[in-house]
Amino acid sequence: MLTKKLTSTPELRRFARTLISCLLSYAVARLATLPELYWAVITTLVVVTQPSLNQALNTGRDQIVGAVIGGLIGMAGLFAIVRGAQPLIVFAIALLPLAALAAWRPTLRLACVTLVVVVLIPASGLGSPYERPIDRVLEILIGAGSALLVAFLMPNRAITMAHDRASEIVLALGELITLTLRKPGDVDGAELLHRRSAAAEHALDEAITEAGREHIIVPVKPTRGNVIDKVAPMLTRLHRDALFLGQAFAGDPQLAGRLSAANRDALNVTADAFAESAKTLAATLDADHSDQDENVRLARASFERLRAASNNACETMEKNTVLPFVLNLLVQDFGDLIATVEVLDKRG
Repeated sequence: MLTKKLTSTPELRRFARTLISCLLSYAVARLATLPELYWAVITTLVVVTQPSLNQALNTGRDQIVGAVIGGLIGMAGLFAIVRGAQPLIVFAIALLPLAALAAWRPTLRLACVTLVVVVLIPASGLGSPYERPIDRVLEILIGAGSALLVAFLMPNRAITMAHDRASEIVLALGELITLTLRKPGDVDGAELLHRRSAAAEHALDEAITEAGREHIIVPVKPTRGNVIDKVAPMLTRLHRDALFLGQAFAGDPQLAGRLSAANRDALNVTADAFAESAKTLAATLDADHSDQDENVRLARASFERLRAASNNACETMEKNTVLPFVLNLLVQDFGDLIATVEVLDKRG
């Protein structure tokens, strides 16, 4: 069990992916008898060390496109040099459009590097001067292709990161709701939790996109373990409603002062119930699903306590305030999240 867990960690997977892709690109370039096969390995390292498959795809694409553009312009420059033009003058003229391209899209800067190799570095041997750009492009293709192949076969499993980010969002929003109910005037604390949740939501969106690419190789099954794509929009709605709770107090500055002791006690109990429900719900969404049945049972039980506490608080408050309405929205958000996990697991 421990060995399996260690070999599945992202760090070890990246380590293995780097070594295997470098060996593969070196072997293929050597079999192709390319004269500067180290360019294939360099390209592999540039691509395979990207933190995500999505970035590796983009980097590999830009490496190939840059090499092709630089190689084609370099071949045109070589044609001029063979006809008697000065290499430095040819290089200076050819560099102008490539420099503009790199300024417009920095990820294509390899076109400039390829031009330098093709035009300014003399070709060895008695072969055609046009062999170097062709070899250069082939080396880039082999390097990028090897890196992408291994990255596809050994993905980062971004679904794990997505689960952890979803759990982080629920915890942050649970703290935000609890803070708002207990200390509605703590604007700075609420803003900090809002930013923390927003950052986690952005990371969740990126992880879901990444997981979609990875699952070309690693399919997703509709179980609790892969519920993230369904709960992501629900988390966005929960965040919006949590902010709405703060606006309910901000829109009625005298609301907190009008609350009776019974109102305040009921809201404190509801705040505690939100905190507990957020913790148990976060446990159902994180990447560790070893005790998922128990996690879901606890989440359902804590939600029932939350619903009872919220109903009690709403009954003690003024009927014409927006606060009971927002509390009901938040309770519904928590219930929908838990129900989604339960339904998907039964379907799986």
